[in-house]
Amino acid sequence: MRALIQPSACTQHFTQIPPSKSLAHRAVICAALAGGTSRIDNIDYSMDVMATLSAMEALGAHIERFKDHVIITGIKTLKSEKELHINCEESGSTLRFLIPLFSLCENKVVFTGKGRLMQRPQSVYEKLFEDNKTPLRKTENELIVEGVLQAGEIHVRGDVSSQFISGLLFALPLLSEDSKVIIEGPYESESYVNLTIEMLKKFGIQIEAKDRTLTIFGNQSYHPQNITVESDYSQLAFFAALGVLNGPVRCGGLKQDSLQGDRVVVHIIEQMNGKVTYENDCYCFDRSELAATVIDLADCPDLGPALMMLASFAQGETKIINAGRLRIKESDRIEAMESELRKCGVQIRSTDDTIWITGKTDWSVSERLSGHNDHRIVMALAVGATVAKTPVVIEGAEAVRKSYPAFFEDLARLGIDVHVE
Repeated sequence: MRALIQPSACTQHFTQIPPSKSLAHRAVICAALAGGTSRIDNIDYSMDVMATLSAMEALGAHIERFKDHVIITGIKTLKSEKELHINCEESGSTLRFLIPLFSLCENKVVFTGKGRLMQRPQSVYEKLFEDNKTPLRKTENELIVEGVLQAGEIHVRGDVSSQFISGLLFALPLLSEDSKVIIEGPYESESYVNLTIEMLKKFGIQIEAKDRTLTIFGNQSYHPQNITVESDYSQLAFFAALGVLNGPVRCGGLKQDSLQGDRVVVHIIEQMNGKVTYENDCYCFDRSELAATVIDLADCPDLGPALMMLASFAQGETKIINAGRLRIKESDRIEAMESELRKCGVQIRSTDDTIWITGKTDWSVSERLSGHNDHRIVMALAVGATVAKTPVVIEGAEAVRKSYPAFFEDLARLGIDVHVE
């Protein structure tokens, strides 16, 4: 699928930001583990969320899907009488959240996926299960779990992915004994772990967090709950960028006191001299003369593509640090954005962990851009294309289905001239 975007101004100025994919994953898992019936409102059926819904159905949860909510009746037992096959599509959250939990089934579980998913690092779990003498088995297309997660003291690196820590937190409360998770080294994306702890608390699971030690009491049970998923700050990033480049754009549905780490995007845009106000439960982003700054992605790697695109329009040289984890996402997001921004005439260079971008006032695009099979690359390029000198074609635009199926429709509702075929 390709998207053709004509340079065009926003003629409408309000958009409702879609629900948080991160919070939806967590709510679905907790509800599926709760004895009884839960309702989750404000849910978006992206491919990633669908993968988690399907996985929890395979575990035995009963899920009724409606237009914007799901009704989930939780499982009665984790034990499975048959071998389970779980297709995680391209969802790293689904895979990493569920490996410890599904190990409790006491039967063989085969995880599969698409794209780069099965090549993404699983080192934390590999070491953990190896220490339990029940190693994970990996092939080119599968990850096989046959061992059972054990309670106890677990040491986890904090600089690979917070998803490993969250995965342990879903499973450990269900074991009979207490556990401690001790986080070693740099603790990146801590805010995502806090989202998990907060969601677990809503479903009746208690976890004590002190410094870098998480104490998880055993013999706990999940309790059904009705949850409304709040809007997603990582998706806000694209419309915030649209607003300061081509606005104004008002964005609704966001909690100003949200625990989402990607909430920092508002502060970063203000750092770049972006005009931001908050009133009537909406953020408003107005067209601005952007200035270069230093951006730290240690706690917000998903903001990388949007901020790299935005930096290409900021006067001066923007430096982006702690960006290394962008290289192990759906694509190597640093390499992908370097490739595509250079096609737009942007000066950009990088090391493994740092990116420098020299901004300019507009893009001059002489060839088709590639989405690199990555939803965030596609969305970042699409926003930049609205203020390019010439029409822009983005190949592989279907990647947005991973997290935001209605992205191009929402862009068009704001008046952007976009045609998808």
